[in-house]
Amino acid sequence: MTSQLMIDLLPVDDDVLERLLAVAVADALPGEALPAEAPAATGPVWTEPRKEAFRAYHRGCRVSLEAPVPEVTWAVAADGRIAGAARLALVDDDPAAREVGLWLGRSHRGRGIAGEVAYWAMAAARTMDARRLVAGASPDDAAARRALERIGFELEHRDGALVGTLTLP
Repeated sequence: MTSQLMIDLLPVDDDVLERLLAVAVADALPGEALPAEAPAATGPVWTEPRKEAFRAYHRGCRVSLEAPVPEVTWAVAADGRIAGAARLALVDDDPAAREVGLWLGRSHRGRGIAGEVAYWAMAAARTMDARRLVAGASPDDAAARRALERIGFELEHRDGALVGTLTLP
């Protein structure tokens, strides 16, 4: 008998942010947990500037009525333990699309978390009147490719990246 994995998405307040950073430092490379455009994203070691970039990124993605944000992040908890983070973002050139992103610590990969987060992203994007989800991955990331295909994304190579598109029902 298999047990059902309990997935929760948590707002990234300061306490959750420090717990999320601890998972990133212990269980992921900076380039896996920081957006590619972050100046500190490259490199294999979690330096203090990279940790600060991680904090600044997540603080900048907090939902606020005073300062609407184009991207929101949540901590992903699996069975009560922080496992990584998920995000949903506007796509500049396509108001009908939302970009979904996810990183998970190595010890949490391969457990079906990506699929659960994808179902959440589909529902959240529909409440925003989106008609498509977009997701990107490295062309060398076979696990990400399999996860995107399993969820139903149509994949194509674009500008050196693997880009998936999923039409929402």
